[in-house]
Amino acid sequence: MENYNEFDEMRQQINLLKSKLNDQKIVNDQMLRKVVQEKVDTIHKVGWRVVIFGILEIPFVIWVFRELCGFSWMFCIVTALYVLSSVIFQVIMNMSLQRQIRPNDDLLAVGKHLTKLKRLNVKQLYFSFPFTALWTGLLIWEAYKNPAMLGFDFTMFVCIVIFGVVLGLVIGLTIFFKRYNAMKDAISQIEMFLPEKSKIWQNQVNSAINTIDEFGK
Repeated sequence: MENYNEFDEMRQQINLLKSKLNDQKIVNDQMLRKVVQEKVDTIHKVGWRVVIFGILEIPFVIWVFRELCGFSWMFCIVTALYVLSSVIFQVIMNMSLQRQIRPNDDLLAVGKHLTKLKRLNVKQLYFSFPFTALWTGLLIWEAYKNPAMLGFDFTMFVCIVIFGVVLGLVIGLTIFFKRYNAMKDAISQIEMFLPEKSKIWQNQVNSAINTIDEFGK
């Protein structure tokens, strides 16, 4: 009878342990979702700002290069298509990323999706560098062969173009790393926290189970 009471007391203790761990699990899960949600909000804000800027930029660059500089329609179309492709990419990125992290969402799945978007972001950056170099060369060539530019100091024009391109790259990289770091931080939190939470839970429960097994022997 005494052994039975001790065994029953152990069962109550392990049930109490499970209850406490479940409560802790809920609190930690809520904290993690809040952190991930903040990072997702940052990604969305940066993405939509780029979209708005890109939409406004398309008619502006066509007006500047065609009406003011007299560049060819081909160059203007290539420029507009490049800006438009960046806008479409940002829209796809934002729409594919879930806006709200709901309580029933699988955070591991969210982390995998963020990892996929992070890789796409890097690929888009790799594409941007060679295209920007090509576009800069086309811009200089358009100015060189354009009679309307004869009144300008060509060397000064090239320096202004290079300065503008470098400034644009700095701004672009700043935007890229702000979004990239937000993705990286969210992924790191998920990968670091979830396995550790599972490990703590499993070790403590296994310890209690082993204790009961030893007692049964």
